Amino acid sequence: MEKIVATIKLMAKAGLFFADCDGNFSSRESDFINAFLNGILEVGDIDDQLKLEVKDTLNHSYALEEIVEETSELVDGFNEDERKAILFTISQFIQKVINADGRVESLEREYYEQWKKTFGL
Repeated sequence: MEKIVATIKLMAKAGLFFADCDGNFSSRESDFINAFLNGILEVGDIDDQLKLEVKDTLNHSYALEEIVEETSELVDGFNEDERKAILFTISQFIQKVINADGRVESLEREYYEQWKKTFGL
């Protein structure tokens, strides 16, 4: 359960970071992240306190270094296949967030490439 919550929080933070890194956090990007979180929280077996903690991640700003560090911590301890699957899922989510507003800004692309390079994707 702990890893599931950590994954959801990380995805929320990563989504927020990548959506806002170009200085233009569009309503479409925000709607996408909120819809993702609401969908996960509705089907997951997560208590109200954890739901509040996950939602609270959207009230902060993050740096790429934080996203990379939390991603590293999250995948630590998994075997290579599990690690790749988790990273692929996060990568797909990031792509959807940065494409949500119909355009990919150069800074979004640059940070995403840095994130991928860190994890050998």
